[in-house]
Amino acid sequence: MRSLIACCLLLLTLSADHAPAGNAYYDFPETIIAHNQHNIKDGTLSQLLSICGYYRESMQYEDSAGAVKLSLAGYKVTAAKTEIIKEAGKYRFLLLNEAHNRPQHRLFTKSLLKELYAKGYRVFMAEGIWQGNTLAAKGYPVSTDGRLINEPNYASLLRYARKLGYKIYAYEYEPRKATWDDSIKLDQYGSVKYLSYDPKDSMSVIRNEKGEITWLHYTAVREEQQAANIVKVVKQNPGARFVIHVGYAHLLECCSMMTSQLKTLLNQEEVLTINQTNLDERRTILDTATGNIVSRPFFYLLKYKDQHKFYRNAESGAVDLNVFNAQLKDSLGRPGYLWMDVEKRFPYYIPANQLKEGPCIYSAYDAAEYAAEDSNTIAKDVIYVKDVNAAPPLLLYKGRYTIVKKTRDGTYSSFPANIP
Repeated sequence: MRSLIACCLLLLTLSADHAPAGNAYYDFPETIIAHNQHNIKDGTLSQLLSICGYYRESMQYEDSAGAVKLSLAGYKVTAAKTEIIKEAGKYRFLLLNEAHNRPQHRLFTKSLLKELYAKGYRVFMAEGIWQGNTLAAKGYPVSTDGRLINEPNYASLLRYARKLGYKIYAYEYEPRKATWDDSIKLDQYGSVKYLSYDPKDSMSVIRNEKGEITWLHYTAVREEQQAANIVKVVKQNPGARFVIHVGYAHLLECCSMMTSQLKTLLNQEEVLTINQTNLDERRTILDTATGNIVSRPFFYLLKYKDQHKFYRNAESGAVDLNVFNAQLKDSLGRPGYLWMDVEKRFPYYIPANQLKEGPCIYSAYDAAEYAAEDSNTIAKDVIYVKDVNAAPPLLLYKGRYTIVKKTRDGTYSSFPANIP
């Protein structure tokens, strides 16, 4: 009898060990908010919401953005991708930035990679990848390779780059201890001085009465080390061209920022810098010549009609190109940026028999990756089904999937899916 009980306990233990589980980043919005109320100021809460696809919710925790006023009379609208590919042939280094809660910035970068590869770009680097990652060994990203890349479109960017033939590298500087302090308030407009004690570093963010950032200053510790890490990769890949996907103001070719540090190490070699973060879809663009609000159906640049120069505003800093982000239109209850993907996606509706326990989180994993990595796998897509009678579809690439369902009480289950 005892041996029978022992066998039963062993079977239960084995079943528990192999019970399905999902990536811990994919959770209910109220749970993410409740657990990260203390991380609003540094943008972490907004980033965590966007990782799980809560794009509209993530914007509630951003600073306000003022209108941009300009006269379109002297400009012509030109597709950003076309101009960037044309300009890219003149350079060895192409740098684009992203806002860490903007998946569409990753998808826009992804849309450039095929044409850039044809022009000789062979190395892709991204700030979101941590040192010590397993990308080269596994051939795909996993959760522990970097927090930001748990966002499905970031992982998709990396998978696509690898599929095209790019070598993928991290360049981030990882200090021994993160001890940022933001207790120094500089004025009534919300300007702040941030201090880090290990390593000794600082950053000041100056805002005007509208909440707009008018000046940023970093000391050079992180910037210098990021640039030095990039140069190490450059030396390992002689003859290659480099796509570098950076965060925010690290793009600037001034003020001791990473790109300016990189240029110093490269003996002031010219690089192509593309700012995606300054003119995002939240901002109203007002044409002062007509008084009309400017429509933005796609990512574009403004080019002077009579010369080879592009629009630059005072906030954008020292960069070459400023991309006007497309205004997003959601469809089928899914964020509009998903429809920008250069790889074709297909709607997959959750079967009715899997909707009974709603509301639920459904995360779709590559079946082979999930079999190997379990909860460390990064999903191809994630949805939150709040109303079982109006469930949005997952948007998936062709392939075999394991769909993991998470209920309110934290229970997981899984079922297979196939997109032929």
